[in-house]
Amino acid sequence: MIKQLIDSHFSSHYHLARIVTIDESHTKDSRFDLQGENRAMILEYGKGFASFYNETQTDIAVLDYEGYINKYAGTTFHKGLMKCDCILELEGESTVILDEITSSNKGIENLRKAIFGKKTFPGGKFEKAENQLIESLKTLSAVPEIASYFAQQRKKVCLCSYKLYNSDELTLIGDPVSVFSRGQLEADRQAGENGVKISSPQIEAMGFEYRRISHSYTYRI
Repeated sequence: MIKQLIDSHFSSHYHLARIVTIDESHTKDSRFDLQGENRAMILEYGKGFASFYNETQTDIAVLDYEGYINKYAGTTFHKGLMKCDCILELEGESTVILDEITSSNKGIENLRKAIFGKKTFPGGKFEKAENQLIESLKTLSAVPEIASYFAQQRKKVCLCSYKLYNSDELTLIGDPVSVFSRGQLEADRQAGENGVKISSPQIEAMGFEYRRISHSYTYRI
């Protein structure tokens, strides 16, 4: 459904002369992963950067939102526009998830290390991911037909999925880890399949909730 809405209304709403379509893939697997680097794609469970549990084995559509926006490269619309990796839609179950996938090979503290450049993110990759989700949600919700569809959904989540590479996870759990990191890891463990719910007034104002989850855990759709 979201694919049809984007393909039919997105470019016309933004007065874009370039007509493109959004790539979509499907799965009914009870457990699967997503690859978030380069393009959103479905992978075997445990092989990617974000894991999901589809208990009812309902058809799930995964839309490559970042790839779609990048099809407008070279236009004024595309320049500087932040976008999340993908959109997940559980067919017939009133569920929509915007997902931004990030990673670190230097431990969780690296995800909070300030980023400086054309855009500055004092809170590091975690802050950047949240901003990507916020801007993606704003961009999509500005299209009336998509906003109307979002309003009808029961479960609406902006999700930040992150992966810490194994060697660093081991280092992180050892003595060198900071008290703050230990607290975050414990919060992650307690949140488990639901991810950690985080306050994000901008996301909440648009009717979604914001959650963050480690690849060590599987998000229950």
